[in-house]
Formats: sequence, C-alpha cells, structure tokens
Amino acid sequence: MRKLLVAVLVVLLSGALAQGRMFGEVASGNLSLVPGFDLGVQARMGAENALGPLALRGGVGLSVNGGTVFSIGADLLYFLRSSGNPDFYFGGGLGLVAGGGTLFSINGSAGVELPVTRDFNFFVELQPALLFSGGTSQFVLGVEFGPRLYFR
Repeated sequence: MRKLLVAVLVVLLSGALAQGRMFGEVASGNLSLVPGFDLGVQARMGAENALGPLALRGGVGLSVNGGTVFSIGADLLYFLRSSGNPDFYFGGGLGLVAGGGTLFSINGSAGVELPVTRDFNFFVELQPALLFSGGTSQFVLGVEFGPRLYFR
C-alpha cells in the first residue's frame, strides 16, 4: 500500500511541476498539541496552480513519540496572495501514518506565509487531522512551522 501511495504522489507531482512555481519545505518542525506533545520533521515538495488555482503538495515525515512514526501524505492548498503582505492559505489532504500500526489520516491545513524574499518565506500552519484505524478514530491538532523555498 505504501509503494502505491508513493507511486501516486510521484506521478501527481511530476505532472504538476510543469504547471506553476515549485516549492519545497525542506525541514519543518511539527508540534502536535492534541492528544499529547509530539515533535517531528517533515520534508515536502509542491507546485502552485497544479489543478487550476490549487497547489498540490506531497511529502514524508518522521516523528518520535515513544517510538518512531513515519508518515506520507498529499494536500491540495488554495493560496490567498497579496503583494508585500503575509499570504494566507488553506486546504486539506490525505495520508498514511505508520508506527506501531498503520493509520489513515484526513488532514486540514490553515496557514500564513511570511515573505522574506521573492523565493524564501517562513510559514506557520495549523493542522487538524482525523486518524482512522480499524473501527477507531482519533483527533490530532498540530502546529507546523519552518522555511518554504520557491524554485523558478
């Protein structure tokens, strides 16, 4: 299942990369607030205007909370751009989380991007998520922050 999801992400991103500016979030911090404290690292790539006005973003993550947890996911984002001011964005996506067991996730994203230069920004993002495994579900609320680099 993981290989299939990785293959789908590669195909989607390879087609999307020709559409708009590419961006990368090389190493961002992820601080989980609910249900308990957790700290992780994400590495993601994306492209603006991949599906009309929507940006496509995909990536992998690693966190340690009593054990190693690996995640993979894809998001669709809508940016509200303004000149010289912070840019806002929101969206959602799907993912898989593998640790002691495998979980399916439905994610939300709402963030602000603070411009430093034309191609380098910082972002802060609120990430609510529902995790499903078997017949159980769990709500997770995280805050993510880090640098975002634009290419082209």
